[in-house]
Amino acid sequence: MTKMNKAHKGLLDMLLARKLELIALDEHSSPDKIQNLDLGHGDDMDIAESIVEQEMSITLKLRSSQELILVNEAIEKIHKGTYGVCESCEKIIETKRLKARPFVKYCIECQEEMERNNEESTSSGSLPQFGKLE
Repeated sequence: MTKMNKAHKGLLDMLLARKLELIALDEHSSPDKIQNLDLGHGDDMDIAESIVEQEMSITLKLRSSQELILVNEAIEKIHKGTYGVCESCEKIIETKRLKARPFVKYCIECQEEMERNNEESTSSGSLPQFGKLE
């Protein structure tokens, strides 16, 4: 392991704590905990509520799994000595940003640029956008 600075040590501790939280959350929402929907019983409201709860559980599991991947990548970068470097422009990511979201891959400027590009590509698609008149 390379020598890490004091700020990165604190961030590593944050990442490791978050990793444990995500693993515990994942174990709590394992596939066997997600129930099979029985659409044959109950009224329409009960069925709709079950479907919404199921979708929320799946969405939360997906998000926590994705965050766990990012956390693991950040931990690996700390050990390699490449942590805190923007994957796009290769500038140092501000410590303030890393403290807020220790698993980010991009500096704020590159992240905002990517989001703008994503919004532009989404809004220029061939599908009509909600709220827009054609």
